[in-house]
Amino acid sequence: MKYSQLIAAFLALAICWTVGAYTLGGESHVGGIPFYSWGVLGGLLILTGSGFALWDARRTRRLLEQPAPDEPDEELLALQRILETREKYPNGPEYPHPVIEADRCIACQACVEACPHDVFAMSASAGKTIATVKNRELCLEDTSCQVACPINPPVCLVINTIKPIPRRPAPARSDEYMSKEVQSCYLIGDVSGTPLIKNAANEGANVIDFIARELETTAPPAAAIDFDLAIIGIGPAGASAAVLAKRRGLSFVGIEQGEVLATIASYPEGKYVHFKPDALASCGGIDVAGEGAEREHLLELWTNALVNCGITFNRNGDGSSYQQATHVINENECCRHVERASDGDYFVVQTQRTLLGQWATYKVRRVILSIGGRGSPKKLGVDGEGLQVSDGETPRDKVLYRLETPDAFRGKRIMVVGGGNSAVEAAVSLVARRRKDDRIEPRPAQEMNVVSLIIRSELKSDIKFGNKQQVYDCIDDKLVKVYYNTSVKEIRAGEVVLMNTETGALIETVPNDFVFALIGSDPPKGFLEQIGIKVPKEAA
Repeated sequence: MKYSQLIAAFLALAICWTVGAYTLGGESHVGGIPFYSWGVLGGLLILTGSGFALWDARRTRRLLEQPAPDEPDEELLALQRILETREKYPNGPEYPHPVIEADRCIACQACVEACPHDVFAMSASAGKTIATVKNRELCLEDTSCQVACPINPPVCLVINTIKPIPRRPAPARSDEYMSKEVQSCYLIGDVSGTPLIKNAANEGANVIDFIARELETTAPPAAAIDFDLAIIGIGPAGASAAVLAKRRGLSFVGIEQGEVLATIASYPEGKYVHFKPDALASCGGIDVAGEGAEREHLLELWTNALVNCGITFNRNGDGSSYQQATHVINENECCRHVERASDGDYFVVQTQRTLLGQWATYKVRRVILSIGGRGSPKKLGVDGEGLQVSDGETPRDKVLYRLETPDAFRGKRIMVVGGGNSAVEAAVSLVARRRKDDRIEPRPAQEMNVVSLIIRSELKSDIKFGNKQQVYDCIDDKLVKVYYNTSVKEIRAGEVVLMNTETGALIETVPNDFVFALIGSDPPKGFLEQIGIKVPKEAA
């Protein structure tokens, strides 16, 4: 019973008692109330009921007009998800278990690497290699496989789970890679939530085909336009798009805040870069055929692909200006603002050349965002993080945020902070002469570093199998010392103070020359939201 109905019932009883008490004159009447009092009572009840009905209707209307809450009820969503998946897969068991939609699987192996229980495997099916459920009974409802799947909606689904499944913090886009919120702005590569080199290169080619077809049927704006395209970010996706844009005759300006292919260049020397998905054909503007290649070979191969296509680089370091030059990639130029024009179908892009302090403005018909999914590296936020040490003649930072040249560190006491793939790979590279797949060759004694790996809790669940195998081998061989449930408390000139992550109690003071803080990067959420692109919150 609603509160309004209960109040109405009590009110009716009170009216009956009042009417009976003041109208009875010792005579006997039907129900103890004279006939004329029944009329009064009926009228009052009708008015009261109508009033409560109107009040309920207005309250319901207000509730319906209110915006939906930002955070939906997770339990209700889980139940709704169970009902939807049961309709799609009615013949499976009642307990939680994963399924793979084979027709949409891109063989990226993300679910295989994310699952900690050996549930998945890569298998041949219908003439192609895809992920398959090998040991369904081993599933412990981890759901990390569904979270890791880069396809939207996910190809890997955990059926019958009531656990909340975090959303990937990736912006929504159409099948043509266009932003759902900003018309004519395209997202490819890491920023779209698909962190795979071969996919990124292919998307770079596909997006140019989509844009070329669109521009053929779209009237150019009345305002003067500098370029057909602005390609913001020149990693594998942006480089592939630049090559295809040149081939298709589209004018463009490339904008790169650092150097071309900086992400690949930031990998340790000699790192073998895998081209996943292995079974996916390559159709991009840069060569990503085969299983992969070493970092140095890729940098040379892809840079030559750009140059041989007739694309030039402007380093933005000598004062020269190539603002209006076509088919040029401007390095050391940071995109600050992107806005749709108010007087036509084009964008106004504002940039700053970081080495020169110059600002530039471009008017372009379409924008391609291939900036990657990471921004500035995260800091440790401890005392001494800004220390410099004397390593030879030139002072250098004691805390570094990426490892480019492992061979530059020999006979050093090095601490690697982080529990992800980057940290594990860095720790192994600092004690290995060569590494490929699950095999490493240790350095000779005279070149060996003393390496410790600092992890806040445990190794992350999405560590690649090959990286796990290598780091565990290094730990077993006492080449790397690992500290679990440990954080850095303070950094000093020749040592680092460690503490327990949960209690804050001091653990040990470790002699140290350099610290590599490889704890991730902040996503470019602010930049995307400034353009008008929404980014879902990442699960805690």
